[in-house]
Amino acid sequence: MKQPGENIEPEEILKQINTAKLNKFIANYAAKNPEFRAAFIAQFNPQKTSENKKDYAAAITGAFTGNALKSGSRYNQWDEYGFDALDVAEDLKPMLDKAGYFIKHKNYEEAILICTTLIETISGEWSPDFDYDGDVQVIYDSAIDKLQEILEQNLLSPAQKKTLFNWYCEEHKNEKHRHVGLNTDLKALEEFFADTPEMLQQSIKNIDERMAMAANDYDRQRAAMDKIRLLQNAGLEHEAETVISQYLAFSDVRKLRVKKLVHEKQYEQAIDLIKDGIKIAGSHNHPGTAADWKDKLLDIYLLQKDKARIISAAEELFYNGRDPMKYYHILKKQTDKEKWAAYLDTLISKHKPRSLFGYPDNILAEIYIEEQYWERLLHLIENAELNGLQTYEKYLQSRFPNEICNILVKKITAYAERNMGRNHYQYVARILKKIRKYPDGDKTVEKLLDEFRVKYKARKAMTEELMGV
Repeated sequence: MKQPGENIEPEEILKQINTAKLNKFIANYAAKNPEFRAAFIAQFNPQKTSENKKDYAAAITGAFTGNALKSGSRYNQWDEYGFDALDVAEDLKPMLDKAGYFIKHKNYEEAILICTTLIETISGEWSPDFDYDGDVQVIYDSAIDKLQEILEQNLLSPAQKKTLFNWYCEEHKNEKHRHVGLNTDLKALEEFFADTPEMLQQSIKNIDERMAMAANDYDRQRAAMDKIRLLQNAGLEHEAETVISQYLAFSDVRKLRVKKLVHEKQYEQAIDLIKDGIKIAGSHNHPGTAADWKDKLLDIYLLQKDKARIISAAEELFYNGRDPMKYYHILKKQTDKEKWAAYLDTLISKHKPRSLFGYPDNILAEIYIEEQYWERLLHLIENAELNGLQTYEKYLQSRFPNEICNILVKKITAYAERNMGRNHYQYVARILKKIRKYPDGDKTVEKLLDEFRVKYKARKAMTEELMGV
């Protein structure tokens, strides 16, 4: 008599079985049966190549098509398709894990095949219109990172590295890679390809071609920096210095020469280069770059302990640099204590410093706090918005409680008048609760509440929010 299931073929079972249960069965069976374990490892050994490029490319493309988003409007009749970036990334992540698995077991060819196929295929399918948070870009970056990991650890044979280099030489030219990387770029691999004179020569040729085809100075500068790094990593310092001299018009390249001169204590030559850099930045209308050069100039003056030039440079940067407080501290250190107060008054009366976020009063407030000029700080914040006032309230409320309370009353009265909506009413309620903590605050708040109830009786939501004050 036949037992149930005798006519069922394994292939039929495999189509229906739960993958987790199958994995558990195989692991348990392999642990108990040495012959099966040996056969299983022989068949699925990570040293063996498991799939080909077409299989990987199809899986990657399938992640995009299988997570399609239909988008459109009344104008295009909803006939445009995109992709769900988060779901695509989730589907591609196991492929990255698989590459890591092969790296762990020293099957570098298979790992490289996976990573290069990810890089090629993602760049062809990806669009910034659908990957708002960079989910797919992270997968692209990670594939490049794994190739970097292999190259950094020098894990490849010469033949394997030559194969990867040949792939790179063809692929890096493709414009489809231009904006895909989130935190890296395919060209990050270039620095590792200088093992042989032939490889180095081809890498330099690649960079020169990129330089010739560059659409703007930013790309040309990047290419110049890549060429310099490649030559330096190859130990060709003289050739690298020649390239630096050739591209001194680029600020990043000029910084390399300045750094070298400063290291060699050739300060005056470094100063001349910086001053030329300032002129170039001015002619290109790059005030930020000019300010950075002036900051480097100040660094050299500090090394030289040239007090007159330190003060001159720091004063200019105090008004126009990125971090006025940095230059305030330098100036204070360079000025005799007995002369500082008068000098500071002159400094801040000439011109207001420009802060990074465009609020010079914030810088003055920081200075007043450091100098403990409390009355000046009080006067400064009288014109501040409520949020600004609360930032500095902790410094002043114990010293000027009545004045701060009066300022709060004045500002919250004006705020209530010009703002409507429950969120604004909740904010008014919070400020009124704060006022209660000041001398005679309860009396002041009750008076304000009476005024608000009469003046804003039509604002029911405001009445509700103020009930708990």
